[in-house]
Amino acid sequence: MSDNKRVVLITGGTKGIGKEMGLMFAKHGDQVVITYGWGSIEEEDVIKEYTSRGLPAPMLKQADVINNEDTTELLTEIKNKFGRLDVFISNVAFSNLIKKVDDYNEGNLLKSIEYSCWPMIEYTRRAKEIIGAYPKYVLALSSHGPDRFHKNYDYAAATKSLNEVLVKYLTYHFYDEGIIFNVLRTRPVITDSLTSTVGKEWKEFIEKYDIPGTHVELEEVAKVVYMMTSGLMDAVRGQTLIADKGYDFLEGLQRLYIDKDELGL
Repeated sequence: MSDNKRVVLITGGTKGIGKEMGLMFAKHGDQVVITYGWGSIEEEDVIKEYTSRGLPAPMLKQADVINNEDTTELLTEIKNKFGRLDVFISNVAFSNLIKKVDDYNEGNLLKSIEYSCWPMIEYTRRAKEIIGAYPKYVLALSSHGPDRFHKNYDYAAATKSLNEVLVKYLTYHFYDEGIIFNVLRTRPVITDSLTSTVGKEWKEFIEKYDIPGTHVELEEVAKVVYMMTSGLMDAVRGQTLIADKGYDFLEGLQRLYIDKDELGL
């Protein structure tokens, strides 16, 4: 393949933010590799979504991010087809909903960490073992859940926070290898995954009381991710960047108070 055509692996890249990131990389001529869970998609539908836009078809691979055999098979196939891996986006996140303290369970918390945090480390190390080189860019996604309360979001917030800490240490450990680890944190992005966590009523509430135009859209997230892995931001390493349109500063009771007349409060 062409030397300037990068290979980009996105775990869980068939829906929501992952899907939009894949389309963004493909728009810039990159070869996208997408993993998905068993029974979650029809491969033909995903490929058609790319090709109907004139984009190169992605490589699709059913793979569980915590299954060692799946990881080996995936990376071996990437090596055989493309001979390289340039960008790894750790996008899979899994956590149980926590509605009360009795829902806390050690095994479930560890499972959330295993799905949401461990692939950033394991895929990076295994890429060197199987493909022969580390990806230059490794990126994980976060939210402002570590800093503020969200309904049912305990485990999700905990894993986001862990990723934000790990990228700092991974940057230190892999510094001489030239790998660029970062995290992108966004305001809540309306996806099926989010509404299944916090509830459909939350979406209706936000649409009623939020300021129009302050939502971070899927394409906007994808653009920031692309920029972070484009080579133009290589001086930024081990950081959590925030894409919030500057709105987090205005959020809260004070904003509701200021806009109470317009909101009918």
